[in-house]
Amino acid sequence: MYSDIFKLSYITRRPTVHRVTNIGVWSVLVKGIVLLSVFTNLYIFCFTSQQLMTYAPSLFQIIPLSAEEALKSGSDHVHVIAPDAGMAVATTMMSLEHIILFLVVIMWIMVPETTPSVKDELARREYVKFMESIGSAGGGSVAAVTETLGTKPKKLWGKVQTDFTKTLRS
Repeated sequence: MYSDIFKLSYITRRPTVHRVTNIGVWSVLVKGIVLLSVFTNLYIFCFTSQQLMTYAPSLFQIIPLSAEEALKSGSDHVHVIAPDAGMAVATTMMSLEHIILFLVVIMWIMVPETTPSVKDELARREYVKFMESIGSAGGGSVAAVTETLGTKPKKLWGKVQTDFTKTLRS
C-alpha cells in the first residue's frame, strides 16, 4: 500500500508542461506520412487489390486456377494485368497520384495552421502582458516601456485591444 502511494506521488508523476509555439519536427513528420500514404494507398489500389479491376475490367485478365490451387488460395481464379494493359494501369496510377497530391497541396494552402480563435487568444495574452508591463514600468508611458523592452508588442491592436477595453470599462 505505501509503495503504491510512494510510486504515485514521486515516481509516476505527470511531466511538467513546457509551452511551445508549435509542434516542431512532428509537423514535418506528419506531412511526410501524408505524402507517403498517397503513394502506398495508390499502389495497393492499382496493383494488389481488386478495386481497380472493378472500375476498369478491360485492363485485367482472369486466370482460372486448378482445384488444388483453389483450395490453397481460397479462390478459383486470379486477376492479373492484361499483357497489353501494363502501361495503362501505370498511367492510371500516376494520374490518380498527381490528382491526389494536388488536392493535398491545395488543402495545405487553404487550411491555416493556427485557427483564428487561437491567434486571438495569443494576441490577447501578449496584450495583457504588455499592459501589465506598462503598469509596472513606472510612469505608465508607452515610450518608457518601449525603452525597457526594446521593442513594441506585435499584433496587439485592433480587435483584441477593443475587446480588452470593453472588458475594463464594464
